[in-house]
Amino acid sequence: MLFVLKKFFLLLILCLSFLAVKGENLIRDTTKLNSFRVIPIAFYTPDTRWGFGAGGYFSFFPQRNWNTTRPSSVIFGLSYTQNKQLLLYAPFNIVLTKQKLWLTGELGYYKYIFNYLGIGNQIPNEYIEKYSADFPRIKLNTMYSICKFQYLGLRYAFDDFTYTKLDSTGELIQGKIVGSKNGNINSFGVVYSIDHRDWINYPTKGFLAEVSYTIDNSKLGSDFDFQKWSSEASYYTSWKQKIILAANLQFVYSDGDIPFHQMPSIGGTKRLRGYFDGKYRDNGLSILQVELRFPLWKRIKWVAFAGVGKVFHTFDELNFEKLRYNSGLGLRFEMDPRSKIHLRLDYGFAKQSKGFYLTVGEAF
Repeated sequence: MLFVLKKFFLLLILCLSFLAVKGENLIRDTTKLNSFRVIPIAFYTPDTRWGFGAGGYFSFFPQRNWNTTRPSSVIFGLSYTQNKQLLLYAPFNIVLTKQKLWLTGELGYYKYIFNYLGIGNQIPNEYIEKYSADFPRIKLNTMYSICKFQYLGLRYAFDDFTYTKLDSTGELIQGKIVGSKNGNINSFGVVYSIDHRDWINYPTKGFLAEVSYTIDNSKLGSDFDFQKWSSEASYYTSWKQKIILAANLQFVYSDGDIPFHQMPSIGGTKRLRGYFDGKYRDNGLSILQVELRFPLWKRIKWVAFAGVGKVFHTFDELNFEKLRYNSGLGLRFEMDPRSKIHLRLDYGFAKQSKGFYLTVGEAF
């Protein structure tokens, strides 16, 4: 493990050095509205062995107004591993028609090894089951400004799962878990949001509140029948625009025959960092997260974060028992001062688990 961490930090230092050189050129060239950066990616994990690729972002201003707080951006990544795994993804955030139309979502293709850690809030810490799956992904939110700070729109999501390997001694191979057989989700829904943030990529003040309802149904082309209600609110405030307090509250509930890989879950890069991605999953989720973001040196910042939450099967389990906690520290590197896109490195601690996270963009 120590050898892996040493390699991780060496690769991180190389990436930050590359970005620092590129970043200095970006600061001097203040006439360009658009920014495009590509950085090499190299990593090692027990599941993938060595992986290599490239990632970056494209930030642009369609209305040629660099004073807007809503720059458009496309973040992309492509990597391939020694275990013949492929990750291809491109989340996007595009603002059109004088900030009236707002498109967000993701295009991707994944050929990867995942962890299945059971369903519910009381899974033994030592339980883990690995499986391999291939799937294309489409996510799209089409939001239109109905009045100042308020957006109403449509939500669509598509994943088409094909399993390539299952644990011969696990639960999934028995076919009793919903979603353990090949199939696609084809979700349609509505979403409403109030966005009062000063900057969408790295807010220093304001708030964002969003509620949505989606449905999967065989009549709509899905292999599953379920519905999902989601709500999320984030609040930001700062002292002298340097020390930022950010808070995030999420509540999700699903009903019907929801596949396990679509259940709201704890873990990963955005929800209670420190737990394995999908460590706890069930029909419902409720979490609260907070961050303190501090300037460190030039465009490098550091972050302290903590959170609490739980998953639940029915509303009777929505109480203060068996809560899951996390905490951690992180670094941020401002890759693009104009659009405020950051490279994010976090180290999260949770109950009997911990983990590194290196990605682009904030957790909330």
